[in-house]
Amino acid sequence: MKISFSLLLFLSFWARGQFWEQQANFPGSPRDDGAQFSIGNLHFCGTGRGSDFACTGDFFVYDSYNNTWNTAAALPIWQERQYASAFSFEDKGYILGGENCNGYFFKSFWRYAPLSDTWEPMPEFPGSGRAGAQHFLISSDLYWIGGRNDSGILNEVWCFHFDTQQWEQLSNLPFAGIWRGLSFSFNSFGFIACGRTNDQNQSAWNADTWRYDPTTDQWSNISTQLNFGTRMYLGSAQIDSLLFVFGGVNVNDNVLSSLEKINLNTLQIEQLLPFSSSARKGCMSFVGNDFFHLTTGISANDRLNETWRIAYSPEAQILESELFDVAMNLQDAALVIECSPGLIGEELNIRDVQGRIVMLEVIGKTKQVFPVDFLPSGLYFAELRGSLRQFWR
Repeated sequence: MKISFSLLLFLSFWARGQFWEQQANFPGSPRDDGAQFSIGNLHFCGTGRGSDFACTGDFFVYDSYNNTWNTAAALPIWQERQYASAFSFEDKGYILGGENCNGYFFKSFWRYAPLSDTWEPMPEFPGSGRAGAQHFLISSDLYWIGGRNDSGILNEVWCFHFDTQQWEQLSNLPFAGIWRGLSFSFNSFGFIACGRTNDQNQSAWNADTWRYDPTTDQWSNISTQLNFGTRMYLGSAQIDSLLFVFGGVNVNDNVLSSLEKINLNTLQIEQLLPFSSSARKGCMSFVGNDFFHLTTGISANDRLNETWRIAYSPEAQILESELFDVAMNLQDAALVIECSPGLIGEELNIRDVQGRIVMLEVIGKTKQVFPVDFLPSGLYFAELRGSLRQFWR
């Protein structure tokens, strides 16, 4: 049997890049509507509403180089919340606003220092508290947009200037507010899309994409150039000129499992492999090491602590890729696995070219031999903690 090099390359990338891979569970309690910020390869995930319907304030950090979770400092007591805005700026993390699961809307603003693992207060937001707002950063300015509180869905736009540590109110949105939509920035412009508006008793939808120019304090409708449809509760993550948008809930109340990669230079949208497990919303999402990640969320009525990832680049680099190798002993029809001590106890999956698991073992030592004489001849992939090696049987 002969397979061309180009086909082998395609199969290798398909096997590596087109699988959703489940990782170690989020170590906190299951929850949805949490907040997330990233500092380098460290991704801080916390807050949200737990299965007991109470808000949480704890945080955990995921290292996308070695795919492990650790504990980070929790927000101070009485600061537990959901629907908060979270972001990073100059190697610090920030949490702003949110709701305490009992009808109180926060206007507190907190900064996290990773070196000391501590939280400290920032200048409090001068307006009314709010939750589910949109935000983006342009240069050293944070823009905080919309959200919802007891007065309904808001159309206010505020700016926090990091250089002066001052808040400033800007011109309102040119439409009736936004709650739980999508926001990002690129090339000194800000963007918002999707979400609910205050029309029709807070049940109307924003179907447009809007671009903000900070030099003129003006919004422009660019829906003919870039449109994300009509939905809310999306997950999103951005790295440089790539934006990833996950799922959401559409006008028919269907929970979506789509994953889109948007090139912000060209405004082209590419559909990636849809999420392969149960549909969910209210996830925290981030990108690291050429993988898009999801963690927590709610599926039907079940809050989750699962973590998943999918490679979005054929150059996906993960630490484990250098830490195990495979070889075939053709005489004994046996697969030889050599790995680092850190992979002992991990599950070894053997997949065929269709992605099906045809053999599952547990790594017990750094060099181990597994009989594979029962497998038909052909191309296979050995998978350890998300990293794959191909071999011929």
